[in-house]
Amino acid sequence: MSKYLILGSGLSSCKDLKGLQAVCRSALTHGIMKFDTAPSYKTEEVLSEAISICRKELGITREACYIQTKIDPIQMYNGKIKEYFKEKLSAMHLDYVDSLLIHWPLQKYFMRTWESLLDLKEKKYVRNIGICNLRVRHLNDLFNQGIIPDILQIERHPLNTFEEERIFCKQHKVSLQDYSPLCKMHPRISENIKLRNIAQKYNRNIGQIILRWHIDTGAYPVFTSTKPERIIQYSQLDDFSLTQEEINIISSLNCNHKLYLESLVCPGF
Repeated sequence: MSKYLILGSGLSSCKDLKGLQAVCRSALTHGIMKFDTAPSYKTEEVLSEAISICRKELGITREACYIQTKIDPIQMYNGKIKEYFKEKLSAMHLDYVDSLLIHWPLQKYFMRTWESLLDLKEKKYVRNIGICNLRVRHLNDLFNQGIIPDILQIERHPLNTFEEERIFCKQHKVSLQDYSPLCKMHPRISENIKLRNIAQKYNRNIGQIILRWHIDTGAYPVFTSTKPERIIQYSQLDDFSLTQEEINIISSLNCNHKLYLESLVCPGF
């Protein structure tokens, strides 16, 4: 079972029920049981419906699946997070979600939002709570206030390894999720001779090697695909691990490259 992989339904994913059913069926059939969404993706309700249809077809219980969504800046600004989220659960036909994350941690509204997440977790509407798009300096500030999320989700890939954040999560037992894990197959990844050689050694493609790098560095890659056959490929990672030398080679590609700048959404970040 591909327990470390999370299928995302972000901006480049399918939006319609038929398309999401195809990718969810492929994921569930091949042991990918974790799914990620957010209000801004416009996929929460349709993803939940697709998962429900597919798991019933396949005889998979709700408890075996992991569904994660987020609180976006607009909900933080509007307040009444608990009321909003209970309505969202009803719209998704769920009794709970497995994790709820603050998508972009606007400082002005952070504490009241975090307190709402704590209350939702205490009342078992949510199993885990977390934050996206934080750097280690923010994590240390929160830690000093006694705030340690269950989950940190960040843009992480071989061109930006976020080593300090990875170490923080390991030290404090925070589950690390990496979105955009393939960096959209940037040429520095897709055309890299060393990566091609590693892929050839394991009879895999470069995408599979990079996802294995995420797992072997202690993270859960959150990947997106509209192609069921690609999802099958990415599920085939459990029968090999990279050597430390290979992990170091991939990590050495770091050049602090970012696809999404946090400061665009969180001014002053």
